[in-house]
Amino acid sequence: MRLNNIYAAGDYFFIDFSIENKTHIRFDIDEIRVKLADKKVSKATNSQVIELTPAMVLEPGKSFKRGYRNVIVVKKMTFPNDKVLTIEMTEKQISGRNISLHIDYEDVLAADSFDQSLLEEE
Repeated sequence: MRLNNIYAAGDYFFIDFSIENKTHIRFDIDEIRVKLADKKVSKATNSQVIELTPAMVLEPGKSFKRGYRNVIVVKKMTFPNDKVLTIEMTEKQISGRNISLHIDYEDVLAADSFDQSLLEEE
């Protein structure tokens, strides 16, 4: 999974990502989840994971054989450097594959911004 770009507009982040499937096995998407979790997990501490509900997913569900691209929209947020924003895709099959994309806060800070007036209709 690859992060193409993050865009900031109004109160939202638009996370543009893509996947290249190098196998000949079709990937049937069961669900796409967004989480905020601790970067380092050690046995002595409890790991805190917060599941986020996206405001919108451009392509909510589909299957793909070669390539896949999507945009997930989440509310703007800040989080400490010891946390990581993760997008997870799981497959429908019992022995399904899981794909994860980890986004550091530095990536969020480098988001391209759009002026709010560009989003308003005339």
